[in-house]
Amino acid sequence: MPEKGFLPLTDYREYPVEEMKQRSSEFYTEMKRRRTVRQFSYRPVPRDIIENCLCTASTAPSGANMQPWSFVIVSDYAVKRQIRSAAEKVEREFYEGDSTRTWVKALDHLGTDQNKPFLETAPYLIVIFSQLHGFLPD
Repeated sequence: MPEKGFLPLTDYREYPVEEMKQRSSEFYTEMKRRRTVRQFSYRPVPRDIIENCLCTASTAPSGANMQPWSFVIVSDYAVKRQIRSAAEKVEREFYEGDSTRTWVKALDHLGTDQNKPFLETAPYLIVIFSQLHGFLPD
């Protein structure tokens, strides 16, 4: 009998140790290929690929299993333009602020600045919202 509030994990599969080693090694190899991206493509991406990625992201563990986040896929050009305008305003304040000189200097070699044209040209923007209030009855 499962503990109160817990559902049994009926589709759990335990792998043999050697297979776990192989799978973990393959996973590490794939993950170490990951890179931070600063140049973005404007090429279209099938929406279902984006949706599958977000479905995967939504399964991430969280405190009390609340998953206090929401994802919104933005494809409308006018909305992307508004997001770009707001983002560039915040970035201008960051780059022009006196208190951030050290940080701006640390970013200099990356060639980044307050201009974010990719926010309009990317096929989709993924906006992540944090939920500050839970779904509990109170």
